[in-house]
Amino acid sequence: MTNLIIGTSGHIDHGKTALIRALNGFEGDKTKDELERGITIDLSFSHLQNDDTNIAFIDVPGHENLVKTMISGAYGFDACMLVVASNEGIKAQTKEHIEILNLLGVKNIILVITKCDLSSKSEQILLQENIFELIKEYPNLSIYETFFVSIKDENSINELRNYLFTLKPKFHDESTIFRYYIDRVFSLKGHGTIVTGSVISGVLKAGEKILNLDLGETFTVRSIQIHDQNVSIATPPNRVAINLSGNKLDKIQKGQILSKKGFWRGFNQIDAKISSSKLEHGDEVLFCVGSAQFKAKALNLKDDFWTFKFSQKVFLQFKEKFIILQNNHAIGGGEVLSSVLEPLKKEQKIELLKALSKNDFETAFLMLAKVHKHGFGLISAVQRFALSTAQALQIAHKLEGLFIDDEIACIYSQDALLDIKKFIEFLIHKNPNALFSPTSINLKLTWASVPLIEVVLNDLEQSKIVQKNGGIYAKFGADFDKLNENVVDQIYNILLKQSFTPDAPYNIYDSLDIDRITGDNALKMLTKSKKIIRLEHNLFISAAALNEVMSLLRNIIKIEGKVNITSAKNHLNLSRKYALAYLEYLDNFADIKKFENDRLFI
Repeated sequence: MTNLIIGTSGHIDHGKTALIRALNGFEGDKTKDELERGITIDLSFSHLQNDDTNIAFIDVPGHENLVKTMISGAYGFDACMLVVASNEGIKAQTKEHIEILNLLGVKNIILVITKCDLSSKSEQILLQENIFELIKEYPNLSIYETFFVSIKDENSINELRNYLFTLKPKFHDESTIFRYYIDRVFSLKGHGTIVTGSVISGVLKAGEKILNLDLGETFTVRSIQIHDQNVSIATPPNRVAINLSGNKLDKIQKGQILSKKGFWRGFNQIDAKISSSKLEHGDEVLFCVGSAQFKAKALNLKDDFWTFKFSQKVFLQFKEKFIILQNNHAIGGGEVLSSVLEPLKKEQKIELLKALSKNDFETAFLMLAKVHKHGFGLISAVQRFALSTAQALQIAHKLEGLFIDDEIACIYSQDALLDIKKFIEFLIHKNPNALFSPTSINLKLTWASVPLIEVVLNDLEQSKIVQKNGGIYAKFGADFDKLNENVVDQIYNILLKQSFTPDAPYNIYDSLDIDRITGDNALKMLTKSKKIIRLEHNLFISAAALNEVMSLLRNIIKIEGKVNITSAKNHLNLSRKYALAYLEYLDNFADIKKFENDRLFI
């Protein structure tokens, strides 16, 4: 089944709503205000279907005060019927809607000259010629066909209807992440909260969890409807109604975005390329994207590159189209280039935007890898570049001088390798007895992936700065047997010194600059020799200290008749964790019994 979203645009009272009603019998203007005023105030949605094609109609208002609403519908169009009344001709909103369609990238125009029962054929042809001249000012727009119609002439309506069924939708990527702007929210008795909108990309399935990016709240998709029919899956391009369940349903609003978790971050500013002769540096504007509108301050970077600052976080995507308004009139628009706030100086930012405007991702990756020298993640490629992680990795592998960690989808510059090398050299200079592994280095340098550290260690091994024994590294020339013996002695001495309150093993390992495997092996040897006792997963104590603790606890019982967590803490100056562990160990002795929370002699 082919799915299309076709919109209407044009001046007020030029017959948009009447045209939709003639095509499919749907009465769009049905709110009280719309019926009383005789104009479309909100978006109206309906559809038309034959055996092979579903057409979703979005009828947008033409009144000059409702341009924001028009924009919120136009972003989802596959094609648009530009409606011009033959007896009135080109009007202000005709021109403004054409400008908006151009800025939003809605290239496919079907010119529908309406009310042809009120004009002569020569007037209609002249109007068509004038519209064609107007469209020539926008090289990206294309008029597919022209139709001269009257709702009183059924043949003209049939001809247009038949033509609409021959149209093909523009490409919509189902393989990328689901993204959906909410354009209506309402409740139905017995169903709960319903949202409607157009699927921009990706796939949604009934039963899935979905994230409202603006709320940071996850909802469950109870059911999905397309053209009043329940479906199990929604794909683009489709008008989709989603029944949601979860918390904060009352906070859902028009303009919010639904998507998947883990791919988006919100920022208070974005950088963009715009087309506008009226926008000035420092202007306050209304930034319209999808069905959302945000107040923004516009700051010119250079030429047609601008920064927009918002009072709230926005979740925008690379090359996403937008319109800017002042006093309810469109004064320009463009596309988002940098949707993620980057730590760049102004000159660097301009160079990055130049590359991104040309889809020169190789240059952009090299720049960002240098700026983010401790790792430039490609999980964010969906937001940053409208690329899947796999597509971004494919581009990254074409570049020289970078290390690519495919498993975590991260790019590292040569600066990252140099910093790891400096850290390891400092480590063995500070502690010639250090024993370490890629994993233990990763615990200290959390930004560095294990494969990246392995590359550096291999280079240092080749340079005879470190040497390897199994998976463990040490300073070049070290005797591993002596180092391991030294580790055993050091850990034992530390536990003796720490007495009743020993550190967790990982803290001891960190203080000795040893990796976990080496430390664990040393603890096993000490435990096997019974020099230390393991009480819990991360609690090891010297046998001498444990014997002393047991003796002190027994003495408390002799004096007070019992011992419990409170008395153990007070007498031995212990935290609850240690007191509880020692009391539980005391329970193992045959002459001790536990009564409620107390320990007593039998």
